[in-house]
Amino acid sequence: MLKKIIAITAVATFVGLSPSLVFAQDFPSKGPIKLIVGFAPGGGTDAIARALNAKLSEILKQTVVVENKPGAGGTLSTDYVAKSAPDGYTISFTLNNHSINQALYANLPFNTERDLRGVALIGSLTQLFASNPTAPAKTLQEFLAQAQLTHVPYRGAGPAIADVVGNHVPYILSTLSGLLPNVKAGKLYPIAVTSKERSPLLPDVPTIAESGFPGYDMDTWIAMFVPRQTPDAIVNILYQATMEAAKAPDVQERIKSQAGIVRTGTPAELDALVKTEIVQFTKIVKDSNIKPE
Repeated sequence: MLKKIIAITAVATFVGLSPSLVFAQDFPSKGPIKLIVGFAPGGGTDAIARALNAKLSEILKQTVVVENKPGAGGTLSTDYVAKSAPDGYTISFTLNNHSINQALYANLPFNTERDLRGVALIGSLTQLFASNPTAPAKTLQEFLAQAQLTHVPYRGAGPAIADVVGNHVPYILSTLSGLLPNVKAGKLYPIAVTSKERSPLLPDVPTIAESGFPGYDMDTWIAMFVPRQTPDAIVNILYQATMEAAKAPDVQERIKSQAGIVRTGTPAELDALVKTEIVQFTKIVKDSNIKPE
């Protein structure tokens, strides 16, 4: 084995290529490639992952599957990817909780910046703050006036929505697309959207900025990450394939159907975004004295 490694390195040097590029030339030669989604099946993130994985399978000519590992706000799936082999076959498909968790939790079993690197920014989703119709607050200001509530974490949007519809929990913040069917059915009351502008899906619902917080704009981005030691050449293959997949009409339509927009970015841009957001969210957590339960 040692002789084989030495020989490969020597050949790579001889032809002017790095060893990582030589290995990347074999990628992806084995399968499957796994998109690890940190949320339960049926939500907006899962739906987009399943549209993207089909297109990536075509482009990469290799099986790409979605594997759900919900729990702990996405930290379980992120930890799983962070500790996976850095070979491009295990990819975190997640939201900007990727940045928030690093700022919020003091004892994570991984470090977001040290242990993971960006592959591609894919899009962003509008979120909706809503309530059970019997809940007292009908505006964001009314909610804040009586917001001495207990935060109830869930493994995914599906169980949370069911509990709010069932009036076991009064309020919810989740993707607009996931809440929309129950809003249309009158089972949830829409209070405010998180985007800069009102959503065309709910044009009568105000933004949080309009509800007393000027400048508020907090859509949820969707992106892919791999273990930090994954070679540049493999990351570039995944990035180029993802950008091609994101141009496909069916993928774009799936993102739009989830009240989202296609929003692309390079690995370097994604890493820079995460770095900036960790600083921002760390300050928010500290200034607000937020203590996760």
